[in-house]
Amino acid sequence: YREKDAPTGFYMPPPEDGSRPGMFYANLYKPETRLRSNMACLTYHEAVPGHHLQISIAQGLDLPAVRRHGHFTAYVEGWALYTERLCDELGLYDLPRDRFGMLGYQSWRASRLVVDTGLHALRWDRSKALEFLTSKTVLPESEVKNEIDRYLVMPAQALSYKIGEIEIRGLRAEAEERLGEDFELKDFHDKLLEGGVRRDGMQLPVQHAQRLPLLLLELRPREEAVRQLAEVVGAGKLDLEELRGDERARERHYLH
Repeated sequence: YREKDAPTGFYMPPPEDGSRPGMFYANLYKPETRLRSNMACLTYHEAVPGHHLQISIAQGLDLPAVRRHGHFTAYVEGWALYTERLCDELGLYDLPRDRFGMLGYQSWRASRLVVDTGLHALRWDRSKALEFLTSKTVLPESEVKNEIDRYLVMPAQALSYKIGEIEIRGLRAEAEERLGEDFELKDFHDKLLEGGVRRDGMQLPVQHAQRLPLLLLELRPREEAVRQLAEVVGAGKLDLEELRGDERARERHYLH
């Protein structure tokens, strides 16, 4: 009953007790209208190495519940979006059509940035948004309509995906430049998925306080991010116990 208005695919995480597995749902409504070329990219985004891998790792971390189960869109969706191009780097698109699907999804990700801002900043109406997204992507009409309705009721969600991906790629580029031949992609991903790319593990430089993106406060344990910020601005030592108390208070707020 949900398929007509549902997105092309989505992921349902497993419960913390492991009583059922995580589930990747692929929408098969009007399958004759859906491109097979999109399935590989969609699967990587929703399953492995995308949402299923990241969320499964997060659930096993020794962090407050809000950090293990919270859905910070820029981080969670930024990672999944990052993996779409990562899989191309790793040679995981076996067929030319699969890589075409990935590139088609890239055009969708870019086009919806225009649609999101058009709707909510420029006061576009629904018909103009539909026309733009249809003309700039290879998505079928049913998917375009569902996507536009989603952007209408979730302002800036489409933007947050791309912000997260850009931030992750920026962190990776900085690590590659700083570490040179010592850079290991798998180590970078480990640190990112452990709760953030941390100064002690990757020795990422932050030379000016204004270059420390606010997103880093979501990409790593909070006390580590604040410690690094303190080093940058010369704030000296901080009371990490106080920070941990703030984190526990925030967790209680989210849970209640």
